Amino acid sequence: MWSLASRLIGWSLKVQLKRYLRKNPQVMIVAVTGSVGKTTTKLAIAKVLAQRFKVQAHSGNYNNELGVPLAIFELESPGDIRNLKGWMGIVREMSRRLTKPLPYDVIVQELGAGRRGDIGYFSFLRPRVGVVTAAKPAHLQRFGSIEAIVDEKFSLAELSQIALVNAEEERFAPKLTTLAPSKLHTYGTSRGDYRFSLRSDSAAHGLEGTLVLRKGQVDASVRMMGRHMAEAVAAAAAVGELLGMTPEEIKAGVERIEPVSGRMSPLEGRNGSLLLDDSYNASPEALIASLNTLYALPGRKIAILGGMNELGSDAARYYAQVGGHCGQLDWLVTVADLARQYVAPAKAAGLGDDRIRCFDTPYEAGEFVASLLQRGDTVLVKGSQGGIFCEEATAKLLANPADTARLVRQSPYWQNLKAQAFSHTKSAAS
Repeated sequence: MWSLASRLIGWSLKVQLKRYLRKNPQVMIVAVTGSVGKTTTKLAIAKVLAQRFKVQAHSGNYNNELGVPLAIFELESPGDIRNLKGWMGIVREMSRRLTKPLPYDVIVQELGAGRRGDIGYFSFLRPRVGVVTAAKPAHLQRFGSIEAIVDEKFSLAELSQIALVNAEEERFAPKLTTLAPSKLHTYGTSRGDYRFSLRSDSAAHGLEGTLVLRKGQVDASVRMMGRHMAEAVAAAAAVGELLGMTPEEIKAGVERIEPVSGRMSPLEGRNGSLLLDDSYNASPEALIASLNTLYALPGRKIAILGGMNELGSDAARYYAQVGGHCGQLDWLVTVADLARQYVAPAKAAGLGDDRIRCFDTPYEAGEFVASLLQRGDTVLVKGSQGGIFCEEATAKLLANPADTARLVRQSPYWQNLKAQAFSHTKSAAS
């Protein structure tokens, strides 16, 4: 529950944002929500739209009641909600910026939803386009059911002028008939009005395929990995066409899309290995999709997996599904207590006990895998963000230490949080 202070601050920021948008009615809002893929899709859309428009898109995941106003005003959080002096300074700076026009044609903004009503809170944004990526069992403990998650995510489609919904997400299928055909548009890789039809997905060349648009088809290549990442490309192309861009402009934008830190970001690992840094967060279906990407690559396959948070009463079933999908690995390395639940189903799927190791911290996990690495190995790193911090395992495996800057949660704030979280263990971040 929000404290009185956070409610007051949230209300103040919302008032300022409403004023900002009223003063700049010419700016179009493209809003993005979903259980997975929000930030990747947001930044992909921004990259495409930038070929014609002046675009604002915050690089991080500022997507809640406090974060959205900060993102649109291009301000950084002063930290702890109890820092009232800092937050009041933010409100004053917002008042100052209200005197100047917004220098953008389009704002691409992600919206998070961890409980019922979170999307409706932002109805005042009146999005020109609302993009809905997925409904997965994330925050399931708070929502209570997957049906509630579907309803909440899909509500963005309902309150937007134009709805763009992922046709690959089967849970949305019954909801599609509730929208007027003139309002609804869909995207995907194998289905949808707008598609990125893949020909290949490789570590060397990324995603290669054909953009299928209503105004024609164009071939495109994208420096990303994972077939599920192609959905973000399709969404970006769709928004571009919906806002009047040509296929040539869309192609140029698509081919400038880059991996987002912590979301299937390929990095050079030690001893000629490849790292798939997917450490930002984890949910069951996203984790299985990442494993499938790993399995499609040559060489030994190693996975460093943290737990999946907030799965509620169905947690054991989801851990069994993911663990059962680990049978093709050469090594399964787990981080912290929750992830030990992968072990029994992985063994049942055929993974030998001598190819499984469990550690309390990401530092220990990374050090162990570093001792194993050989040329041609591929390592997938993935886990929920709450208290697990699998990106620190990735850091132990980098061929170039300077690439640490490309990992998630590397600011002094996060490093201090990690130091506190692991202060009771023998392992250190050194």
